[in-house]
Order: sequence, then C-alpha cells, then structure tokens
Amino acid sequence: MIYKNDEELQAACELWQKRLRLQDWIVKASICRARDMLKEGVNGECRWVLEKKMANVRILDPVDYPDDLMEPQDHERTLVHELLHLHFAPFDREYDENKDILIEQAIDSIAYGLVNLAREKVQVNLKELRVV
Repeated sequence: MIYKNDEELQAACELWQKRLRLQDWIVKASICRARDMLKEGVNGECRWVLEKKMANVRILDPVDYPDDLMEPQDHERTLVHELLHLHFAPFDREYDENKDILIEQAIDSIAYGLVNLAREKVQVNLKELRVV
C-alpha cells in the first residue's frame, strides 16, 4: 500500500497506533524525500523522545524508491515497522550493533505479520459481504 499524501499517512498512523496500543504517544507521520532522511538507503525512520512519548515517523517518498529491489514499496508495512520501534525504545539506550540487528529483524518480522494479518481480515470481510 502506498499513501498518497501526509494526511492519508497520518490517518493510517493513528489507526495503527490504536492497534499496537501506542495511542498514548504523540506521533507525527510524513512522507519524505530521500535527501531529507537522516540515514541513506532506508524506507522509513522513527525518531522519538521517550520521556515525552513523542515521535516523528518519516516514510520514503515513492519517487525515491529504487526500482531494482526484491519487493515493491509498502508504506503500510514501513509505517508499522517504524511504530513498533516505540515499543523497543526503552531498550535502545546503548548502542550494540548485534542487539540492534536482532531488534531490527524482530521488528521487521512482526510488522510483516501484522500487516498481512490485517489485509487477510479485510479480504475475508469483503468475501463475506459478497456472499450475503
């Protein structure tokens, strides 16, 4: 799924915050060009202030998404991935490359599973509507 604009992304962010039990966080989500991202070569990023439960999520603009990657860009999965970082934020106080890699892999797997589950539920509901 690709969001057309920041408003659509922010609405999805608020929905996923509820699903992930992060509604006590203030999160601003936006679509950003690659040149405006803090790291190179990322699909998204999340910066937070843990003490204030405030975060800024940036999702890569489709214009800058490389054509030669294995999977097409998916804003929803990237959004969920970035939001999940907020649950792990308390453990992110010290830099440890191995820990960071493992956390990143776990978050990616969880995000993939949650988004696919939500999409399957939508498909089942649509099929049930057609049967009636």
